Amino acid sequence: MPPLTAIRAFEAAGRHGSFTGAAHELGVTPAAISHHVKMLESWLGVVLFRRFARGLELTGDGRRYLPRLTSALDEIASVTGDLISERVDRD
Repeated sequence: MPPLTAIRAFEAAGRHGSFTGAAHELGVTPAAISHHVKMLESWLGVVLFRRFARGLELTGDGRRYLPRLTSALDEIASVTGDLISERVDRD
C-alpha cells in the first residue's frame, strides 16, 4: 500500500485543484504536497496530474483514483468518529 501521507496529499490536491489549497488544509507547504504526489505517482507508476504554470488538472488515472480515495478517507473519518462517540457515551 502507498504511504498514507502521499494518499492524503493527492486526495486533498485533487479536491482543491491545487497544491496550495491542499497545503493549507493539511498544514504543510505546497512543496511538501508536490513531493508527496510525485512520490505517489512514482510508487503507482502513473501520472495523476498534469501540471501547468497556473494550476493542475487530473489525468484520466487521477480522475478514476480520486473518488475512491475520497470515499475511503471519508469512511475512515466516519468510523473513527463513531468509535470516539461510543467511547464517550460509555464513560
